[in-house]
Amino acid sequence: MPNLLINQLKKSIRRAQLVLEKPYQWLDDQVATQPFNHAHIPPNVYQTWVNRQFGKTLYKNIINFRKLNPDLNFHLFDNQKIQAYMEEFWGDHPIFHIYQNSQFGPSKADIFRVCILNERGGFYFDINKGCAVPLRSLLKPESDCLISYEQNNCIILPEQATMDRVQHPTKLAMQWSFGFAKNHPVTNMMIEEICNFYPYFKDKIFENPKDAILSFTATGMLTRVIRKALLQNPDLQLNQAGIDYNGHAIPEMPGSWSRYFTSPAYSKSQNKPIVL
Repeated sequence: MPNLLINQLKKSIRRAQLVLEKPYQWLDDQVATQPFNHAHIPPNVYQTWVNRQFGKTLYKNIINFRKLNPDLNFHLFDNQKIQAYMEEFWGDHPIFHIYQNSQFGPSKADIFRVCILNERGGFYFDINKGCAVPLRSLLKPESDCLISYEQNNCIILPEQATMDRVQHPTKLAMQWSFGFAKNHPVTNMMIEEICNFYPYFKDKIFENPKDAILSFTATGMLTRVIRKALLQNPDLQLNQAGIDYNGHAIPEMPGSWSRYFTSPAYSKSQNKPIVL
C-alpha cells in the first residue's frame, strides 16, 4: 500500500508539473548558417520522435543544443516521415521487412537511424539527449565516424586481437548518438547483422522486451558490430570519443519526461514479442 500511494503521489506531481510545460512547442527542422569544415561526415543531424510537439523545458534545451552547432542541419523525423523514408529507400531490402514487423517504436527508430546514416551519412541523436560541446570539436580531420561508450559495463570482452583497438573494452557502445560517413563499414555490418539475427528474435516472446531490443537493434548489437568490424579489418580506424563523448554528453535533457505524456514509454512492457 505505501508503494501504491507513493506512485500515485509521483503521478499527481508530474501532472501538476505538466501544466507548466504547456502549451507544447512545435519543433521545425534547422538549416545550418555556418560551413561545416569536415571532409567525410555530412553536416546533418537526424533525430526521431512520434510527433513534433515538445514541452517547454525540453524544447528550450533542444534549441540550445542546436545553437551550439550552427554548422549542422537538424532533421526531425516523426513516425510518418520515418515510414515514408524506409519504404522509398529500403523497401526492397530485408531490413525493411524487419522494420515493418518490429512491435515497438524504439526498435523501429534503431533501424531507421542506422539505415539513414548508411545511405546518407551524418549524425544521429535521440531527441532528449545532447552534447555540451560542438560536435565538430569531437572530430579529427581524417575522421569518418564518431562513436563513444556508455558508463554501463559489458561483461563480455572483445577478442584478444582487438583489445588494444577498442578504447573501452569493458563498456557498451553508445547507441543514442553516433556519426558516420556514407556506407561506413560499421553501418553496413549493423544492417547485415540485424538481418542475420532476425530468425532468432522472430515471433519469440520475451519477458523483458526492452532487454531483447537492446540486444537485437540497439547498444548490444552495436557493441558486437564495432568489435567484429575491427576484428575483420585490421586497417579500420574508428574515431572513439571516450565515455559519454569524453564526459560532454547530455544523456537526459531537463524536461525529457514530458514527452511521455504524448507517447508512453515502452520499458514497462512484459511478455511480448519484439518482432514478428
